[in-house]
Amino acid sequence: MKHAVLAAAIAAALPFLQAAPASAQTASASRATELDGIVVTGSKRDTPYLRSDISVTVLDRQALKDANVTEFRDLDKLAPNVKFNVMGQLSDMFISIRGIESNPFLVNRASVYIDGIPFRELSNAVLNQVESVEILRGPQGTLYGANSESGLVLVRTRAPSASTEGELNLRATTFGNGHGGSLDGFLGGALGKGDRLFGSLAFMASDEDAHLKNLTPYGGVNGKVRQAYLQGKLRWEPTDALTINALAYHLGTRAPGMFEYEYLPLDVGLYNRSYGARYNEGRQTGDFTYINDAPKRTSKTENVAGTSAQWQLAAGTLDAALSYREQADTSAGYDFDMTASPALAGRIHDTQRNWNGELRFTSPSDQALTWIGGVSTYRVDKESILGTLVGPPPRALESYVLAPRQGSQGQDYSAFGTLSYTPPALPKLTASVGLRYEQAKRATRQSAGQLDLGPGGLVFYRDAGLSHTFNATLPRVSLRYDASDTLSFYAASAKGYIPGGFNLAAAQSDVVNDKVLRYESEMMWSHEAGFKLNVLGGRGHIGAAVFQIDSDNWQEIQLATDANGRPISSDYVGSDAAIRSRGAEIEGVLQILPGLTLTANAGYVDARYRRLQVGENESLAGNRVKLTPQYTGYLAARYQHRSGLFARVESAFNGRMALDERNRTFQPAVAIIGVQLGYEQGPWTTRVFVDNLTDKRRINGLIFDNLAFGRDGNYYGPVDRPRIIGAELGYRF
Repeated sequence: MKHAVLAAAIAAALPFLQAAPASAQTASASRATELDGIVVTGSKRDTPYLRSDISVTVLDRQALKDANVTEFRDLDKLAPNVKFNVMGQLSDMFISIRGIESNPFLVNRASVYIDGIPFRELSNAVLNQVESVEILRGPQGTLYGANSESGLVLVRTRAPSASTEGELNLRATTFGNGHGGSLDGFLGGALGKGDRLFGSLAFMASDEDAHLKNLTPYGGVNGKVRQAYLQGKLRWEPTDALTINALAYHLGTRAPGMFEYEYLPLDVGLYNRSYGARYNEGRQTGDFTYINDAPKRTSKTENVAGTSAQWQLAAGTLDAALSYREQADTSAGYDFDMTASPALAGRIHDTQRNWNGELRFTSPSDQALTWIGGVSTYRVDKESILGTLVGPPPRALESYVLAPRQGSQGQDYSAFGTLSYTPPALPKLTASVGLRYEQAKRATRQSAGQLDLGPGGLVFYRDAGLSHTFNATLPRVSLRYDASDTLSFYAASAKGYIPGGFNLAAAQSDVVNDKVLRYESEMMWSHEAGFKLNVLGGRGHIGAAVFQIDSDNWQEIQLATDANGRPISSDYVGSDAAIRSRGAEIEGVLQILPGLTLTANAGYVDARYRRLQVGENESLAGNRVKLTPQYTGYLAARYQHRSGLFARVESAFNGRMALDERNRTFQPAVAIIGVQLGYEQGPWTTRVFVDNLTDKRRINGLIFDNLAFGRDGNYYGPVDRPRIIGAELGYRF
């Protein structure tokens, strides 16, 4: 199947290649750029797609709407070698790019920026009124610092304009276990006279049943997800040279009857035979149903405020930005035994506050020598409180017994710069070099106490206060050759990094091993070469790259368990592993006929551990890196008739994927099909759609043993969404 998928995706791209010579002979560079209309902002300088020296997927508002992308997790189908893993309908999202996985209990190795504000942990909230998305593959540390070593996702939300405009969208869905509905909208325009001050409001409200149904909900409370989002933007242009922006939003999520992470058995039949009669009173689970007895409820709140200014000077452009973000997350009801038995349940409470600032100067782009220089700072404060509920009643949300508070702080300071030079004697050649110096202070604290893990015993905490400063120098070099007005080649090498940290688990006993207590920073080198091509006078484009990535001090997480697989301590992170990832990718979009557009991408990656010791005599060297599919692919065709009728069919392919570092089991290769049919005329748009047409069951995150009963011959993991049927009605003015 792997070879068939790759062949199909590459075959879809062949018309782009065959059309290139004619296009190159007849189109000028300015005309191709004008028609293609794609601008890359990820290099912190607006750059035409053809002139960018990074592997990037650029999606505008129309492309996102055509692909029916309403959640962040849907973005990965549109970019090769990108996989968004989620541990449940409510969980944070973890991004794997080019075989560099992000562990849901460690850190994201890819950052997300929304309107310039960093989100190193991102909830899978609805993408509301987004203007564009850029997915950059490969380390971006030179300009964005830590936690961008595998890549970057840049999101720009819709901004107010001089003309009054608005939009309303009503959406309804149905699936095997329930229904859902949402309403979102946008209103923006000039405020007052003079066309100097502009503002906008965007909102979203949704109410949806849980995709996975609990057949034995505590107190009869069925799972629901209710979200409310409100965003305000202001843009002030006091002079022709100065622009000031302000942004604020609130996102609230309430989910009665649901825990943030939900795990279902991989082998449903084995699970029913093991627990149906003895613990579940004869009840049988299915592909998208489960049996838990724990009291469940999740609530999340997120508030963001930011401001930025841009001053156009004769010598260049000065940019300044400052932002604040706070997030609170309380989720109760992780059922350790995953049955109706009242054995052990868990609760988490996390709070996080982030501050981010940057000052940057950019030289004009119409010179042989261009440069960017700046300074930035990032601060994060986190607090976490775990809790458990052991044994039979009383079992209520108020019955969870809390462990001591744990906290951590981070402060990053950096200076960065890039230089690009195009020799007048060689106008087709551009060389770039970038450098970033970053200092990251990490501190953590813990109060004395204990956590009751039931069958796993008591975990004792001792008072601890630890801190350390990590330093990194991150270079990037690239070379771009403009072979013609429509074809360019590039090669780049870059270094990425994640700061080190501390294992509070090592401070849970009287004997503390310094090597275990602190783990060191992760560093990796990435090398890539590729090309970009505009075709048919700008009516299409194609990009491709090959790459190799190496890390000799890879951070990997382990869970301490007893001989039967039950947890006996919290997790532990080490930095003495090593990985190697290499592969290739290709993507393209082409309007082959009026109204008919093809979109295709394909990626292949071979990512393996070169060193990973998990026991005194057990090495996992040679195993595949977890949560990274061997290949990805996507093929979509959309046709819109001049009458306004349109139809779209798509298929997203994911190859075989290891579900843990031991490679005990894999998610098999899978193809997810989606269809749409709609009508667009004047301000009105309506459509019906089906996602996951064949109702495929997919495991989309890290697997575990049964954490209460131990190794029972089965594994448990998060299940992705079932088949969803929906209808949407939109009005623009």
